[in-house]
Amino acid sequence: MAFTVGFDSGTLIVEGPADVEVVEGQCDVLGFPLAGPVHVDEFRALPITPKGRCVVGVVGGVVRHVNESTIPSGWSSLSLEGIVMIVGDVDSGKTTLSTYLLNTHVVKGLHVCVVDADVGQSSIGPPGVIGAGCTSFPTHSLSALHMMSGYFLGCTSPSQCVGRFIGGLLHVVRDVMSRTPGLVIIDMPGWVSDGGVEFIRDAAEAVGADYVVSLGLGMRAWPGTRVIEVERSRYVRQRSPSERRMLRVASLRQYLSNLVEVEVSLDKVFGNSIIECLAGNCGRYVVEEGLDNVVRHGNVVKVPTRQISNAFCGLLRRGFLVGFGILRDFDFKRRVAKALVTTDNFDGIYVGRMRVDPDRVEELDPLPFI
Repeated sequence: MAFTVGFDSGTLIVEGPADVEVVEGQCDVLGFPLAGPVHVDEFRALPITPKGRCVVGVVGGVVRHVNESTIPSGWSSLSLEGIVMIVGDVDSGKTTLSTYLLNTHVVKGLHVCVVDADVGQSSIGPPGVIGAGCTSFPTHSLSALHMMSGYFLGCTSPSQCVGRFIGGLLHVVRDVMSRTPGLVIIDMPGWVSDGGVEFIRDAAEAVGADYVVSLGLGMRAWPGTRVIEVERSRYVRQRSPSERRMLRVASLRQYLSNLVEVEVSLDKVFGNSIIECLAGNCGRYVVEEGLDNVVRHGNVVKVPTRQISNAFCGLLRRGFLVGFGILRDFDFKRRVAKALVTTDNFDGIYVGRMRVDPDRVEELDPLPFI
């Protein structure tokens, strides 16, 4: 259903899926001058603020008006440079703040890079990937940025791959710093408990963060890094686990399109210890049909065939991420695998723990962690 809404104060919040366009007047989204049309994805929301009287046309979605700004007053005082890490709990508004900071700093003439390290709810690149984009122009959403640098993890929580996450984050930050930005914004995952704070500090120290902007965590400062506490927005959309999973599926479908089938040598495949061991005939693991779960027999671990197939992978060329794919089936005797890939121009394949159904392009249970 299409309709128009006119307002001159407060904030109009449009929840997707919807398409929005300015019909009359001026308004913005987190500092981005809205013109149109702009698409709002399902399970995401667009906060529209008028500049005087504004009339917008909306197709689909759900609309509500609130009588205040959805942006906390403390956000507008943030004037930053160097490397800034945004941290907070799940659904605390990290991506909203990252978008707002990008927009408020590019209008000052800064070239800004955003490193999307929220690998479970990624905006730049598919899930399981640390992606980055750079721009000198405002944007309504980080998903509108082109992924110009990426590092494949193959896990949707850094708690599953702490060492590789920190190494990958450093790799991407170094890459974007070579483009001499005035500001680098790192949108971190929502892991803040059970070792999460220590993880944040380790990551901040690894990349040399100048600031850590904390959304209500009450973090203590430590030598070499300034911690800035800011208020969370009361209007950040809370997502259920099923909604977060559906967002990952939508992102996977975007990046796993136009796949071609190839046969690859297992000499090119690395990353997952089980697959590497099976490829090298190490004797510790055995793949068997008909098993429901992993079974241990002394020093040998039997792994169900279905839990090894359909591994999500990153395609590398000369050490750089150039595409994505799915390793469908393995033939460990011939040391080859059938793969569906976005490009056949690669010399290496990295596999983490993520698995993807190649027919429906949906997230499957991860590879076993043994």
